[in-house]
Amino acid sequence: MVEGSKDIKKKPTKKERDETLAAHLPAVLNYHNTMVTDKVRNKLLQKAIRRALKPGMSFLDIGAGTGIWAILAAKLGAARVVAIETEASLIPIIGRLAQENGVAGKIEIVHGRSNDVRLNGRFDVIASEIFDSNAFGKETIASFIDIRKRFLAKDGVLIPERFELMAAPIVYPNATWEMAAGLGIRTSFLRELKLNYSDSISFPTSASLKFLAEPIPIISIDFASADESYSAFGEGIWRLRDLSKADGIATFPRSTFLGDITMSALDSQSWSTGFYPFEKLRKGSGRLKFTLSPDSTSWSVELPDSPETRVQSYSPVFAFTRLKMAQKMTPHRRFSRRK
Repeated sequence: MVEGSKDIKKKPTKKERDETLAAHLPAVLNYHNTMVTDKVRNKLLQKAIRRALKPGMSFLDIGAGTGIWAILAAKLGAARVVAIETEASLIPIIGRLAQENGVAGKIEIVHGRSNDVRLNGRFDVIASEIFDSNAFGKETIASFIDIRKRFLAKDGVLIPERFELMAAPIVYPNATWEMAAGLGIRTSFLRELKLNYSDSISFPTSASLKFLAEPIPIISIDFASADESYSAFGEGIWRLRDLSKADGIATFPRSTFLGDITMSALDSQSWSTGFYPFEKLRKGSGRLKFTLSPDSTSWSVELPDSPETRVQSYSPVFAFTRLKMAQKMTPHRRFSRRK
């Protein structure tokens, strides 16, 4: 590099952009097809929108996806409908579906993040499901605060109104093993590393999970009142008949769309269940306390009734540190890639 020049990152070419789009398009289509075919979610969200939106009102759909809620609002007689979506591949899908349903001229489609978008006027009803794997993260909360401050009309309705993270101890024996299945070979170190990472349980599997106690909310947020000081620190305590049966804590969202219209993610194919594993606990009854960090990546488990029992703490940082130490101590030969 010539002295004084700047290392400027090149913009991707059209070919590179097209290759990137082609590579991730199947995942985008599969994800949104899962939501479009989710009868439970669709029924409840439709009910909430129909209750809140009256003919002549304005409607804003943030994180519009395929645009089905913007299309519904237009068909319900909304005077103004705007659909904001950050995923480029979904923009033409929103447009074509609007055409299919005869409302193409009634929906304004905007490509961008809600934080960057500038719109004239405010909206009577806003629907926004911009959740990712870290639904209670600072960026998500900041986005909802921004949406409320800049786009929501006075006495307007924000859907969902409330979001909770439910949790409970479960039996999930296939989470981690100390032996390689059917081989008689120990894999304890692998298991110890794996325990420091949360996992997800698919919707079909979630339906058959065995809960050892009633799920309770360990984190909750009211989108109508949350401000910048909000912190998503989670904590829950359950009394179990036999602590040794618990393999970990299952977590799943519960959305309050509007008033009494609520949805448990256990009933929705659009969501997976989170799983936070831990080492086996002692036999017998007692209380189990679970603590989850604001970024949902680190957690701890303790027994309040047994202060002599060590607190179990888990974090990706612990796994990484142990692996790096083991790497230094492991005799091995290394070959560089041949040029």
